[in-house]
Order: sequence, then structure tokens, then C-alpha cells
Amino acid sequence: MNTTLQTMRKDEQGFTLVELAVVMIIIGLLIGGILKGQELITNARVTSTIAQMESITAAYQDFRGQFNALPGDMNTAAARIGNCGALACADGDGDGVIDQAIGAAMAAPAAAGVGENTGFFLHLLGANYLSGYTGNSGTISFGTSAPATPLGGGFSVGVHPGAATAGFAAGRQGLYLTVQGVVGAQAPANGILTATQAQRIDTKLDDGLPSTGSILGNSGNTDGTTTCATLAATGGTYNGVSNALCSIAYRM
Repeated sequence: MNTTLQTMRKDEQGFTLVELAVVMIIIGLLIGGILKGQELITNARVTSTIAQMESITAAYQDFRGQFNALPGDMNTAAARIGNCGALACADGDGDGVIDQAIGAAMAAPAAAGVGENTGFFLHLLGANYLSGYTGNSGTISFGTSAPATPLGGGFSVGVHPGAATAGFAAGRQGLYLTVQGVVGAQAPANGILTATQAQRIDTKLDDGLPSTGSILGNSGNTDGTTTCATLAATGGTYNGVSNALCSIAYRM
């Protein structure tokens, strides 16, 4: 009888410390594997976004070489780009510049230079230099009128005047490709990258600093407490914000 009770009590004992430790190790490995997998996916999306930026820049240069005009600004697009009509890619005003400043809202292309930052992508699509978006300027959205990124949001273009503007540091004048969260005008919450992602792209294509070089980070993007980037003449820094609220601009 006593032997039977002892056996039952032994069977009813809980996990030993060794068994609990093994279970905790297994759980830790599973969590670590999931987090590592998520990190690898995010890194792949950052790499893909960088490749898109390089592809858009190359398409821009090739278009200029073929047509001797800027995509979006070319005033003979309807006649010279075969399927431009189907894509609703209207002519630009042909004044030699994209008429929208960096950080400006995207709009449907129209006369007098309106929406040339949208027409930029429609002309490149119509001339078969880019793909991956449908090309309807009537609905201004990423994936429709301009390419989307794997990280969310998409691309726009605008002219940097040289002086600090729209949250970006002073830089070289010229046309910049922006990675941003919305098609509307630049605003504090309109970014799409984390500060780490923005810095990785900047480091890969430029100097890793938000205030200098060919890539500029935006100091106006904020989560209400911390800005995406702190700008300074010496180069500035990308701050440790984990929210996806940063935007960057890349000189083309």
C-alpha cells in the first residue's frame, strides 16, 4: 500500500528545474528564430528599395538620353511615347525642369506644369523604362501613378532649391527622388522608413549622414517625441526612432 502511494505521488510531481530549463530554451530559440526571420525579411525589403532607387535613377538618365527631355516635363510625350494616351500621361510644359519642389504633393498631370512629379513616373512607364505600377493618373497613389516600395509608401520627385526646405537640410540644387509614406505634401507623419532603415539606405548609396551628400534625411518627420534625423553642418545623425516615419531624398 505504502509503495503504491509513493509511486502515485512520484507520478504527480511537476516538472523538474532541468525540464523547465529545457522548455525555456526551446521557447527562446523559437522566439529568436521568429525575430531573426522578421529581421531578414526587413533587410531584404531595404535591399529591394535600394535597387528600386538605382533603377529609377538609371531610367531617368536613359530617358533623357533617348528623348533629350525630362520625364514628366517633356511637352511632346503624347506624340512620342506610344502608349502614353492609355496611361493618361499628359505632356509637361517643356521648360526643362520638374515644376514641383521637393516635398510637394503629387497631382494629376495637366497643362502649365501641374503634376509633373506624377508625370515623371508615367512618362518612364510609357517609355518602358519602369514597370510594376498601372499608370492611371486619375487615381494618385503608389502602385498606380508611381512605384510603391516593399517597405510601404512609394516614390516621388521634386526640385531641391539649395537652401534647407521641407525638413531637408541645405544641399545641392537639382532633382531628388524621395521615399515617402503618402502622395500628399511632406509633413511630420508622412514618412515610411524607420531611422535605422533610412540610415542603411544612406550608408549603402552615400555617406550615412542625413545632412550631407546625395541622400538627405528629413528632420521634420517625428513621432511627437523624437525626430527621424538631427541635421547639422557636420553631417547630423539619424535618431533611434523605431516608428516607420522617416523619409529621405536622393539626388538623381
